[in-house]
Amino acid sequence: MKLFCFMGVSGSGKSSIQHSLPLRFMTNYTTRSLREGEIDGYHINQISREGFIKLNREGFFYETSEYAGNLYGTPNHVIDELIKGTPFHCTKDINGVKALKEGLDNKVVSIFIKPPSTNILAMRMIKRGDKPKDIEKRIKYIQETNELDNEKYVDYVIVNADLKQAQIEAHQIVIKELLNK
Repeated sequence: MKLFCFMGVSGSGKSSIQHSLPLRFMTNYTTRSLREGEIDGYHINQISREGFIKLNREGFFYETSEYAGNLYGTPNHVIDELIKGTPFHCTKDINGVKALKEGLDNKVVSIFIKPPSTNILAMRMIKRGDKPKDIEKRIKYIQETNELDNEKYVDYVIVNADLKQAQIEAHQIVIKELLNK
């Protein structure tokens, strides 16, 4: 089956697009704080840094990465379900996508969600209630790491200028990929 990995900078619309899909969501474990409207155990499995490190030492994760100072990990039991035939969608950074593609090859489909501009990106982060210092930190990180250039490493790119259109494009990609087993 397929694992649809969504990538994109914070505020690009990844969550709004991918949660419109009729697939199970692969919940990552992370040390990041919950955002407004997120549900612990569904959007993320929030865990302390110490707890994350302990689980990692115990072999709980298939892959781990660090993004903007927070740790993220894919639990092994979800990969087992994927291999047995359950399609999932998830959110990953470029390192997570590369690790999953290396281990799962053609089961992984990467989709980069791109904002129309960094100005619109900042406006979206303000609208969702991000703190000004966090927005500034994220925009600086995006610029310093050239994170928007990650689109050249993925299977598909969706420019999220209009949310409904971007959701339709994501659904079309999923249908195409599921039919092309």
